[in-house]
Amino acid sequence: MPESPSLRNQLRADLTDNQWVTVTAIGLALVAFMLVSLDSSPLPVSADFGAEFLLSLSLMDMAFAYDDYWPVEYRPMYAVMWTLLFGVVTVVVFLGVYELGLSQVGNTTASIAAFLITVGVQFGSAILYARIR
Repeated sequence: MPESPSLRNQLRADLTDNQWVTVTAIGLALVAFMLVSLDSSPLPVSADFGAEFLLSLSLMDMAFAYDDYWPVEYRPMYAVMWTLLFGVVTVVVFLGVYELGLSQVGNTTASIAAFLITVGVQFGSAILYARIR
């Protein structure tokens, strides 16, 4: 029976396959977290740690969607551009679902729904693009 790699080695391989995407996604997540944490935040997310954290986590998740399902491996400059554009889409989807959810349910439920739908859109669009291509 073949020996599976340790969790540490697997995580390191996942995060370093496309370093430019990973670094850009982490940078976007940190910027989003800091913007949401400001008292006069330009983003309409409440100063609730759950919403801040899940928005940042959904931005970091782009690296996994890219590594696992995106059919094209771009050169560094294009990989950064892909991450920035996909990051904008991620923020728009998250905020849209979050705002819609706040009008119907509480903050925690809206945050979780926004995260799940955003991640679904990320992976779904990557899988759909890979099948079309």
